[in-house]
Amino acid sequence: MSTIPAGILSELELQSIELPSWAFGNSGTRFKVFATPGTPRDPFEKIADAAQVHEYTALAPTVALHIPWDKVDSYDDLRKHAEDLGVALGTINSNTFQDDDYKFGALTHEDAAVRRKAIDHHFECIDIMHATGSRDLKIWLAEGSNYPGQADLRGRQDRLQESLQEIYARLGDDQRLVLEYKFFEPAYGGSPASTRCCWWW
Repeated sequence: MSTIPAGILSELELQSIELPSWAFGNSGTRFKVFATPGTPRDPFEKIADAAQVHEYTALAPTVALHIPWDKVDSYDDLRKHAEDLGVALGTINSNTFQDDDYKFGALTHEDAAVRRKAIDHHFECIDIMHATGSRDLKIWLAEGSNYPGQADLRGRQDRLQESLQEIYARLGDDQRLVLEYKFFEPAYGGSPASTRCCWWW
């Protein structure tokens, strides 16, 4: 006999989970990234695996992409591939943390040229959103400092506000800017202070 209150199951049936494409690729250990048979080799194969999860669970109708890890020649083709498999492309995740230029920040960097590079990367992500039909642009602010006094937090907040305003202004009326908040990552000193100034978006 079920102990689940009436109405709960019907509510759970409305739940959906967006799967991240990178969860289907090979992830690294402290040694290297080891290849394994059957692991997706490109975004098309990642989406095929995600679609299989949705077929089994009926809970994962969308797949989040990461740029540049999921860059392809044709996002129209990628979108059609997903739709043919019964899923849709969801959030577009930007990457301003793995390039050497972003060692001391991206959207908050003191160098205007580095900030421009980071902003332009988000403009590219927005173009991809238009092609994929995605609603959300997700930014992880990997902008923290490593110890007190290393960075001018007020200056970083001001530069972050200016960068985010420029990115937000490029979004379509039906699109959203989403910030990924990690209180203790990548560095405690600047990340919380940087993110506090952006909750208006």
